[in-house]
Amino acid sequence: MSSPQTLDEPARLEEDTALSPITEGEYPRILVVDDEVHILKAVQRMFLGRDVEIVVATNGEEAIEKLAESPMTVLVSDQRMPGLSGTALLRHARTHFPLTVRVMLTGNNDLATAIDAINQGAVFRFVSKPWDHNEFIAIIDAAIEHHELLRSKTRYDQFVEEQNLKLRELNEKLESRVQARTAEVRKLYRELELSFDASIKALLSIMELGDIRIVDHCQHTAQRVRDFSEYLQLDDVVSRTLERAALLHWLGLINAPAELFRKPIRDFDASEQASWEFHPLLGQQAIDHVPALKPAGEVILNYLRNYDDESFRPGKVVEGHDVTLDANTVLSCRILNICSAFERAFTRHRRRGITDPHASFEDAIKILKAGRATVYDPDLVDHFIELVSGEHVVTHNQELAIGFDALVQGMVLSRPLETAQGIPVAPRDMIITGELLARLKRFNDSNGLSEIFVWE
Repeated sequence: MSSPQTLDEPARLEEDTALSPITEGEYPRILVVDDEVHILKAVQRMFLGRDVEIVVATNGEEAIEKLAESPMTVLVSDQRMPGLSGTALLRHARTHFPLTVRVMLTGNNDLATAIDAINQGAVFRFVSKPWDHNEFIAIIDAAIEHHELLRSKTRYDQFVEEQNLKLRELNEKLESRVQARTAEVRKLYRELELSFDASIKALLSIMELGDIRIVDHCQHTAQRVRDFSEYLQLDDVVSRTLERAALLHWLGLINAPAELFRKPIRDFDASEQASWEFHPLLGQQAIDHVPALKPAGEVILNYLRNYDDESFRPGKVVEGHDVTLDANTVLSCRILNICSAFERAFTRHRRRGITDPHASFEDAIKILKAGRATVYDPDLVDHFIELVSGEHVVTHNQELAIGFDALVQGMVLSRPLETAQGIPVAPRDMIITGELLARLKRFNDSNGLSEIFVWE
Protein backbone atom coordinates (compact mmCIF):
# COMPACT_ATOMS: atom_id res chain seq x y z
CA MET A 1 0.00 0.00 0.00
CA SER A 2 1.54 3.27 -1.06
CA SER A 3 1.48 6.27 1.26
CA PRO A 4 -0.92 9.06 0.38
CA GLN A 5 0.70 12.18 -0.99
CA THR A 6 -0.04 15.86 -1.17
CA LEU A 7 -0.51 16.91 -4.77
CA ASP A 8 -0.02 20.65 -4.33
CA GLU A 9 3.55 21.90 -4.75
CA PRO A 10 5.30 22.74 -2.54
CA ALA A 11 4.04 20.17 -0.02
CA ARG A 12 2.34 21.71 3.02
CA LEU A 13 1.96 18.69 5.29
CA GLU A 14 3.15 19.28 8.83
CA GLU A 15 4.10 16.50 11.22
CA ASP A 16 2.55 15.84 14.61
CA THR A 17 -0.54 17.97 14.01
CA ALA A 18 -2.72 15.32 15.72
CA LEU A 19 -6.29 16.53 16.19
CA SER A 20 -5.49 20.14 17.05
CA PRO A 21 -7.82 22.69 15.45
CA ILE A 22 -6.86 24.36 12.20
CA THR A 23 -5.26 27.67 13.08
CA GLU A 24 -5.94 30.93 11.33
CA GLY A 25 -3.85 31.32 8.19
CA GLU A 26 -3.65 27.63 7.29
CA TYR A 27 -5.18 26.51 4.02
CA PRO A 28 -8.25 24.25 4.14
CA ARG A 29 -7.18 20.60 3.82
CA ILE A 30 -9.14 18.45 1.38
CA LEU A 31 -8.69 14.66 1.64
CA VAL A 32 -9.60 12.94 -1.66
CA VAL A 33 -10.01 9.14 -1.61
CA ASP A 34 -10.22 7.11 -4.83
CA ASP A 35 -8.51 3.94 -6.04
CA GLU A 36 -8.17 5.43 -9.53
CA VAL A 37 -4.99 7.52 -9.70
CA HIS A 38 -6.16 9.51 -12.71
CA ILE A 39 -9.13 10.78 -10.68
CA LEU A 40 -6.77 12.03 -7.97
CA LYS A 41 -4.60 13.74 -10.58
CA ALA A 42 -7.67 15.36 -12.12
CA VAL A 43 -8.59 16.84 -8.73
CA GLN A 44 -5.00 18.05 -8.35
CA ARG A 45 -5.16 19.91 -11.64
CA MET A 46 -8.50 21.51 -10.76
CA PHE A 47 -7.16 23.06 -7.57
CA LEU A 48 -3.73 24.21 -8.78
CA GLY A 49 -3.26 27.83 -7.80
CA ARG A 50 -6.13 27.80 -5.29
CA ASP A 51 -5.67 28.32 -1.57
CA VAL A 52 -6.36 24.74 -0.57
CA GLU A 53 -4.16 21.78 0.34
CA ILE A 54 -5.00 18.50 -1.39
CA VAL A 55 -4.21 15.24 0.44
CA VAL A 56 -4.90 11.93 -1.31
CA ALA A 57 -5.43 8.31 -0.36
CA THR A 58 -6.11 5.32 -2.60
CA ASN A 59 -8.29 3.33 -0.18
CA GLY A 60 -10.45 3.71 2.91
CA GLU A 61 -7.96 2.30 5.41
CA GLU A 62 -5.29 4.74 4.27
CA ALA A 63 -7.80 7.59 4.51
CA ILE A 64 -8.62 6.71 8.14
CA GLU A 65 -4.92 6.91 8.98
CA LYS A 66 -4.71 10.35 7.37
CA LEU A 67 -7.78 11.56 9.24
CA ALA A 68 -6.25 10.42 12.54
CA GLU A 69 -2.92 12.13 11.81
CA SER A 70 -4.24 15.64 11.28
CA PRO A 71 -7.59 17.45 10.90
CA MET A 72 -9.24 17.63 7.48
CA THR A 73 -11.66 20.30 6.36
CA VAL A 74 -13.40 18.21 3.70
CA LEU A 75 -13.41 14.46 2.91
CA VAL A 76 -14.20 13.54 -0.71
CA SER A 77 -14.59 9.77 -1.15
CA ASP A 78 -15.43 7.46 -4.02
CA GLN A 79 -18.08 4.83 -3.21
CA ARG A 80 -16.71 1.76 -5.00
CA MET A 81 -13.19 0.94 -3.76
CA PRO A 82 -11.37 -2.26 -2.80
CA GLY A 83 -11.66 -2.99 0.91
CA LEU A 84 -13.51 -0.38 2.93
CA SER A 85 -16.38 1.13 0.90
CA GLY A 86 -16.97 4.85 0.58
CA THR A 87 -20.17 4.58 2.64
CA ALA A 88 -18.32 2.84 5.49
CA LEU A 89 -15.54 5.44 5.37
CA LEU A 90 -18.02 8.33 5.52
CA ARG A 91 -19.85 6.67 8.41
CA HIS A 92 -16.54 6.32 10.30
CA ALA A 93 -15.68 9.97 9.61
CA ARG A 94 -19.09 11.09 10.79
CA THR A 95 -18.57 9.33 14.14
CA HIS A 96 -14.92 10.15 14.80
CA PHE A 97 -14.37 13.41 12.89
CA PRO A 98 -17.74 15.20 12.96
CA LEU A 99 -16.29 18.57 11.89
CA THR A 100 -14.95 17.12 8.64
CA VAL A 101 -17.54 17.81 5.93
CA ARG A 102 -18.24 14.74 3.79
CA VAL A 103 -18.69 14.67 -0.01
CA MET A 104 -19.24 11.49 -2.03
CA LEU A 105 -18.23 10.60 -5.60
CA THR A 106 -20.60 8.19 -7.34
CA GLY A 107 -21.67 7.02 -10.78
CA ASN A 108 -24.90 8.18 -12.41
CA ASN A 109 -26.30 4.65 -12.16
CA ASP A 110 -25.49 4.23 -8.47
CA LEU A 111 -28.58 5.85 -6.93
CA ALA A 112 -29.09 3.26 -4.18
CA THR A 113 -25.59 3.67 -2.75
CA ALA A 114 -25.86 7.45 -2.99
CA ILE A 115 -29.01 7.41 -0.87
CA ASP A 116 -27.38 4.93 1.53
CA ALA A 117 -24.39 7.26 1.90
CA ILE A 118 -26.63 10.22 2.70
CA ASN A 119 -28.45 8.16 5.33
CA GLN A 120 -25.41 6.60 6.99
CA GLY A 121 -22.73 9.20 6.49
CA ALA A 122 -24.64 12.47 6.69
CA VAL A 123 -23.22 13.47 3.31
CA PHE A 124 -23.17 17.20 2.62
CA ARG A 125 -23.27 16.74 -1.15
CA PHE A 126 -22.57 14.07 -3.75
CA VAL A 127 -20.86 14.46 -7.14
CA SER A 128 -21.68 12.26 -10.13
CA LYS A 129 -18.90 11.04 -12.41
CA PRO A 130 -18.09 12.57 -14.81
CA TRP A 131 -18.45 15.88 -13.04
CA ASP A 132 -18.67 19.45 -14.23
CA HIS A 133 -15.40 21.28 -13.40
CA ASN A 134 -16.97 24.49 -12.09
CA GLU A 135 -19.74 22.69 -10.21
CA PHE A 136 -17.19 20.44 -8.44
CA ILE A 137 -15.16 23.45 -7.28
CA ALA A 138 -18.35 25.21 -6.16
CA ILE A 139 -19.36 22.18 -4.07
CA ILE A 140 -15.93 22.07 -2.39
CA ASP A 141 -16.13 25.82 -1.67
CA ALA A 142 -19.58 25.32 -0.12
CA ALA A 143 -18.26 22.40 1.96
CA ILE A 144 -15.42 24.57 3.28
CA GLU A 145 -17.95 27.26 4.27
CA HIS A 146 -20.09 24.62 6.00
CA HIS A 147 -17.02 23.40 7.90
CA GLU A 148 -16.43 26.92 9.19
CA LEU A 149 -20.06 27.11 10.30
CA LEU A 150 -19.73 23.84 12.22
CA ARG A 151 -16.53 25.06 13.90
CA SER A 152 -18.27 28.31 14.80
CA LYS A 153 -21.13 26.37 16.37
CA THR A 154 -18.69 24.34 18.48
CA ARG A 155 -16.94 27.49 19.65
CA TYR A 156 -20.25 29.15 20.43
CA ASP A 157 -21.49 26.10 22.38
CA GLN A 158 -18.32 26.10 24.48
CA PHE A 159 -18.49 29.83 24.92
CA VAL A 160 -22.16 29.76 26.00
CA GLU A 161 -21.48 26.98 28.50
CA GLU A 162 -18.64 28.95 30.08
CA GLN A 163 -20.67 32.13 30.13
CA ASN A 164 -23.65 30.44 31.75
CA LEU A 165 -21.44 29.33 34.64
CA LYS A 166 -20.27 32.90 35.13
CA LEU A 167 -23.67 34.45 34.63
CA ARG A 168 -25.15 32.41 37.46
CA GLU A 169 -22.74 34.21 39.78
CA LEU A 170 -23.71 37.66 38.58
CA ASN A 171 -26.62 39.79 39.75
CA GLU A 172 -29.70 40.94 37.88
CA LYS A 173 -27.82 43.85 36.30
CA LEU A 174 -26.16 41.38 33.93
CA GLU A 175 -29.49 40.22 32.46
CA SER A 176 -28.98 42.33 29.34
CA ARG A 177 -25.70 40.51 28.65
CA VAL A 178 -27.47 37.16 28.98
CA GLN A 179 -30.06 38.27 26.45
CA ALA A 180 -27.38 39.43 24.03
CA ARG A 181 -25.55 36.09 24.20
CA THR A 182 -28.82 34.21 23.79
CA ALA A 183 -29.62 36.24 20.68
CA GLU A 184 -26.24 35.30 19.20
CA VAL A 185 -26.83 31.60 19.84
CA ARG A 186 -30.32 31.74 18.35
CA LYS A 187 -28.97 33.46 15.25
CA LEU A 188 -26.34 30.76 14.86
CA TYR A 189 -28.89 27.97 15.12
CA ARG A 190 -31.08 29.70 12.56
CA GLU A 191 -28.09 29.64 10.21
CA LEU A 192 -27.58 25.94 10.95
CA GLU A 193 -31.24 25.32 10.20
CA LEU A 194 -30.71 26.87 6.79
CA SER A 195 -27.76 24.54 6.23
CA PHE A 196 -30.20 21.62 6.18
CA ASP A 197 -31.37 23.00 2.85
CA ALA A 198 -28.12 21.53 1.54
CA SER A 199 -29.49 18.07 2.34
CA ILE A 200 -32.61 18.85 0.34
CA LYS A 201 -30.51 20.02 -2.61
CA ALA A 202 -28.50 16.79 -2.49
CA LEU A 203 -31.71 14.74 -2.55
CA LEU A 204 -33.16 16.84 -5.38
CA SER A 205 -30.01 16.24 -7.41
CA ILE A 206 -30.55 12.48 -6.92
CA MET A 207 -34.16 12.88 -8.09
CA GLU A 208 -32.96 14.67 -11.23
CA LEU A 209 -31.16 11.47 -12.24
CA GLY A 210 -34.55 9.76 -12.52
CA ASP A 211 -37.48 10.82 -14.73
CA ILE A 212 -37.39 14.59 -15.31
CA ARG A 213 -41.08 14.80 -14.39
CA ILE A 214 -40.33 13.88 -10.76
CA VAL A 215 -38.52 17.09 -9.82
CA ASP A 216 -40.85 19.13 -12.04
CA HIS A 217 -43.92 17.76 -10.24
CA CYS A 218 -42.40 18.21 -6.77
CA GLN A 219 -41.40 21.81 -7.45
CA HIS A 220 -44.85 22.70 -8.82
CA THR A 221 -46.52 20.93 -5.89
CA ALA A 222 -44.28 22.79 -3.43
CA GLN A 223 -45.45 26.08 -4.94
CA ARG A 224 -49.08 24.97 -4.55
CA VAL A 225 -48.34 24.05 -0.94
CA ARG A 226 -46.74 27.44 -0.25
CA ASP A 227 -49.75 29.26 -1.68
CA PHE A 228 -52.24 27.06 0.18
CA SER A 229 -50.35 27.36 3.48
CA GLU A 230 -50.40 31.13 3.19
CA TYR A 231 -54.10 31.05 2.30
CA LEU A 232 -54.84 28.91 5.38
CA GLN A 233 -52.50 31.06 7.54
CA LEU A 234 -50.59 28.05 8.84
CA ASP A 235 -47.87 28.31 11.46
CA ASP A 236 -44.39 29.00 10.01
CA VAL A 237 -42.93 25.75 11.37
CA VAL A 238 -45.79 23.70 9.92
CA SER A 239 -45.50 25.50 6.57
CA ARG A 240 -41.74 24.91 6.39
CA THR A 241 -42.10 21.20 7.16
CA LEU A 242 -44.91 20.86 4.62
CA GLU A 243 -42.87 22.59 1.91
CA ARG A 244 -39.90 20.29 2.52
CA ALA A 245 -42.19 17.28 2.29
CA ALA A 246 -43.66 18.56 -0.98
CA LEU A 247 -40.20 19.04 -2.52
CA LEU A 248 -39.26 15.43 -1.71
CA HIS A 249 -42.55 13.51 -1.73
CA TRP A 250 -41.82 11.72 -5.04
CA LEU A 251 -38.27 10.75 -4.03
CA GLY A 252 -39.44 7.14 -3.76
CA LEU A 253 -40.38 7.14 -7.48
CA ILE A 254 -36.88 7.65 -8.92
CA ASN A 255 -36.80 4.05 -10.16
CA ALA A 256 -40.48 3.85 -11.14
CA PRO A 257 -41.52 2.83 -14.71
CA ALA A 258 -41.72 5.82 -17.06
CA GLU A 259 -45.31 4.96 -18.05
CA LEU A 260 -46.45 5.62 -14.47
CA PHE A 261 -46.13 9.38 -15.02
CA ARG A 262 -48.35 9.33 -18.11
CA LYS A 263 -51.32 7.34 -16.78
CA PRO A 264 -54.17 7.92 -14.33
CA ILE A 265 -53.83 5.71 -11.26
CA ARG A 266 -56.78 3.54 -12.30
CA ASP A 267 -54.84 2.41 -15.43
CA PHE A 268 -51.66 1.28 -13.61
CA ASP A 269 -50.40 -2.24 -14.28
CA ALA A 270 -49.10 -4.41 -11.41
CA SER A 271 -45.54 -3.02 -11.54
CA GLU A 272 -46.71 0.59 -11.68
CA GLN A 273 -49.23 0.04 -8.89
CA ALA A 274 -46.51 -1.44 -6.65
CA SER A 275 -44.21 1.52 -7.34
CA TRP A 276 -47.00 3.95 -6.53
CA GLU A 277 -48.10 2.23 -3.31
CA PHE A 278 -44.58 1.90 -1.90
CA HIS A 279 -43.13 5.28 -2.92
CA PRO A 280 -44.18 7.08 0.32
CA LEU A 281 -42.37 4.47 2.42
CA LEU A 282 -39.25 4.53 0.21
CA GLY A 283 -39.19 8.32 0.29
CA GLN A 284 -39.53 8.42 4.08
CA GLN A 285 -36.77 5.83 4.54
CA ALA A 286 -34.43 7.79 2.27
CA ILE A 287 -34.51 10.85 4.56
CA ASP A 288 -35.15 9.21 7.93
CA HIS A 289 -31.54 9.60 9.09
CA VAL A 290 -31.44 13.35 8.41
CA PRO A 291 -32.69 14.77 11.75
CA ALA A 292 -34.11 18.02 10.38
CA LEU A 293 -36.11 16.12 7.75
CA LYS A 294 -37.77 13.60 10.09
CA PRO A 295 -41.02 15.64 10.40
CA ALA A 296 -41.16 15.98 6.60
CA GLY A 297 -40.57 12.23 6.35
CA GLU A 298 -43.65 11.53 8.49
CA VAL A 299 -45.72 13.68 6.13
CA ILE A 300 -44.33 11.87 3.07
CA LEU A 301 -45.00 8.47 4.66
CA ASN A 302 -48.69 9.24 5.24
CA TYR A 303 -49.66 11.78 2.59
CA LEU A 304 -51.69 9.27 0.51
CA ARG A 305 -53.82 8.18 3.50
CA ASN A 306 -57.53 8.66 2.74
CA TYR A 307 -59.65 11.12 4.66
CA ASP A 308 -62.15 8.39 5.62
CA ASP A 309 -59.39 6.18 7.09
CA GLU A 310 -60.37 6.10 10.77
CA SER A 311 -56.86 4.97 11.77
CA PHE A 312 -55.48 8.22 10.37
CA ARG A 313 -56.58 10.68 13.00
CA PRO A 314 -54.71 12.90 15.50
CA GLY A 315 -53.65 10.84 18.50
CA LYS A 316 -53.52 7.54 16.62
CA VAL A 317 -50.27 5.51 16.54
CA VAL A 318 -48.83 4.95 13.05
CA GLU A 319 -48.89 1.23 12.29
CA GLY A 320 -45.38 -0.24 12.34
CA HIS A 321 -43.89 2.94 13.79
CA ASP A 322 -43.62 4.17 17.37
CA VAL A 323 -45.07 7.53 16.34
CA THR A 324 -48.28 9.19 17.50
CA LEU A 325 -49.95 11.37 14.89
CA ASP A 326 -50.42 14.97 15.91
CA ALA A 327 -52.94 17.36 14.40
CA ASN A 328 -50.36 19.28 12.36
CA THR A 329 -48.98 16.11 10.77
CA VAL A 330 -52.46 14.92 9.77
CA LEU A 331 -53.34 18.37 8.39
CA SER A 332 -50.07 18.53 6.44
CA CYS A 333 -50.64 15.09 4.90
CA ARG A 334 -54.12 16.06 3.74
CA ILE A 335 -52.89 19.32 2.24
CA LEU A 336 -50.04 17.60 0.38
CA ASN A 337 -52.40 14.91 -0.95
CA ILE A 338 -54.72 17.54 -2.42
CA CYS A 339 -51.97 19.70 -3.92
CA SER A 340 -50.08 16.74 -5.39
CA ALA A 341 -53.21 15.12 -6.87
CA PHE A 342 -54.32 18.41 -8.43
CA GLU A 343 -50.89 19.15 -9.90
CA ARG A 344 -50.46 15.58 -11.21
CA ALA A 345 -53.82 15.64 -13.00
CA PHE A 346 -53.33 19.18 -14.31
CA THR A 347 -49.88 18.59 -15.81
CA ARG A 348 -50.64 15.03 -17.00
CA HIS A 349 -53.48 16.34 -19.18
CA ARG A 350 -51.24 19.01 -20.70
CA ARG A 351 -48.49 16.52 -21.49
CA ARG A 352 -50.99 14.24 -23.22
CA GLY A 353 -51.46 17.02 -25.76
CA ILE A 354 -54.60 18.69 -24.40
CA THR A 355 -53.94 22.26 -25.50
CA ASP A 356 -56.86 23.88 -23.67
CA PRO A 357 -55.56 24.72 -20.16
CA HIS A 358 -59.12 25.38 -18.99
CA ALA A 359 -60.07 21.76 -19.78
CA SER A 360 -57.02 20.45 -17.91
CA PHE A 361 -57.82 22.72 -14.98
CA GLU A 362 -61.46 21.61 -14.80
CA ASP A 363 -60.53 17.92 -15.06
CA ALA A 364 -58.12 18.31 -12.13
CA ILE A 365 -60.86 20.00 -10.09
CA LYS A 366 -63.26 17.14 -10.93
CA ILE A 367 -60.81 14.61 -9.47
CA LEU A 368 -60.74 16.50 -6.16
CA LYS A 369 -64.53 16.81 -6.07
CA ALA A 370 -64.96 13.10 -6.85
CA GLY A 371 -62.80 12.20 -3.84
CA ARG A 372 -64.30 14.80 -1.51
CA ALA A 373 -64.97 13.36 2.00
CA THR A 374 -63.54 9.96 1.02
CA VAL A 375 -60.02 10.46 -0.32
CA TYR A 376 -59.68 14.16 0.47
CA ASP A 377 -60.65 16.36 3.41
CA PRO A 378 -63.90 18.06 2.27
CA ASP A 379 -63.21 21.38 4.00
CA LEU A 380 -59.70 21.55 2.56
CA VAL A 381 -61.00 20.69 -0.92
CA ASP A 382 -63.47 23.59 -0.69
CA HIS A 383 -60.75 25.99 0.46
CA PHE A 384 -58.35 24.79 -2.24
CA ILE A 385 -60.92 25.27 -5.00
CA GLU A 386 -61.60 28.78 -3.67
CA LEU A 387 -57.87 29.49 -3.87
CA VAL A 388 -57.18 28.15 -7.38
CA SER A 389 -60.45 29.33 -8.94
CA GLY A 390 -58.99 32.81 -9.01
CA GLU A 391 -56.05 31.75 -11.15
CA HIS A 392 -55.83 33.25 -14.61
CA VAL A 393 -55.25 30.32 -16.97
CA VAL A 394 -53.53 31.52 -20.12
CA THR A 395 -54.22 29.79 -23.43
CA HIS A 396 -51.11 29.66 -25.61
CA ASN A 397 -51.71 29.76 -29.35
CA GLN A 398 -48.32 30.65 -30.81
CA GLU A 399 -44.88 29.23 -30.16
CA LEU A 400 -41.52 30.74 -30.93
CA ALA A 401 -38.16 29.10 -31.71
CA ILE A 402 -35.33 30.89 -29.91
CA GLY A 403 -31.62 30.50 -29.24
CA PHE A 404 -30.33 29.79 -25.75
CA ASP A 405 -29.09 33.37 -25.30
CA ALA A 406 -32.68 34.60 -25.72
CA LEU A 407 -34.05 32.27 -23.02
CA VAL A 408 -34.97 34.21 -19.86
CA GLN A 409 -36.77 33.61 -16.58
CA GLY A 410 -40.56 33.48 -16.81
CA MET A 411 -40.73 31.92 -20.29
CA VAL A 412 -42.70 28.66 -20.68
CA LEU A 413 -41.42 25.77 -22.82
CA SER A 414 -43.87 24.79 -25.58
CA ARG A 415 -42.01 21.55 -26.33
CA PRO A 416 -39.83 19.16 -24.29
CA LEU A 417 -36.18 20.24 -24.22
CA GLU A 418 -33.36 17.78 -24.86
CA THR A 419 -29.59 17.81 -25.15
CA ALA A 420 -28.03 17.51 -28.60
CA GLN A 421 -27.67 13.77 -27.84
CA GLY A 422 -31.42 13.40 -27.20
CA ILE A 423 -31.31 13.25 -23.38
CA PRO A 424 -34.45 14.90 -21.86
CA VAL A 425 -33.65 17.83 -19.55
CA ALA A 426 -36.96 19.72 -19.17
CA PRO A 427 -40.60 18.84 -20.00
CA ARG A 428 -43.13 20.81 -21.96
CA ASP A 429 -44.93 23.67 -20.16
CA MET A 430 -42.13 24.02 -17.61
CA ILE A 431 -41.59 27.60 -16.42
CA ILE A 432 -38.01 28.82 -16.76
CA THR A 433 -36.68 29.73 -13.30
CA GLY A 434 -33.26 31.10 -12.38
CA GLU A 435 -32.16 27.72 -11.05
CA LEU A 436 -33.37 25.88 -14.18
CA LEU A 437 -31.73 28.46 -16.45
CA ALA A 438 -28.37 27.91 -14.72
CA ARG A 439 -28.70 24.14 -15.11
CA LEU A 440 -29.62 24.45 -18.80
CA LYS A 441 -26.60 26.70 -19.36
CA ARG A 442 -24.32 23.94 -18.05
CA PHE A 443 -25.90 21.47 -20.47
CA ASN A 444 -25.63 23.95 -23.33
CA ASP A 445 -21.98 24.72 -22.61
CA SER A 446 -20.96 21.05 -22.31
CA ASN A 447 -23.14 19.10 -24.75
CA GLY A 448 -25.37 21.60 -26.51
CA LEU A 449 -29.18 21.72 -26.49
CA SER A 450 -31.81 20.94 -29.10
CA GLU A 451 -33.81 23.77 -30.66
CA ILE A 452 -35.73 25.66 -27.97
CA PHE A 453 -39.43 26.41 -28.40
CA VAL A 454 -41.38 28.67 -26.02
CA TRP A 455 -44.89 30.08 -25.90
CA GLU A 456 -45.19 33.67 -27.03
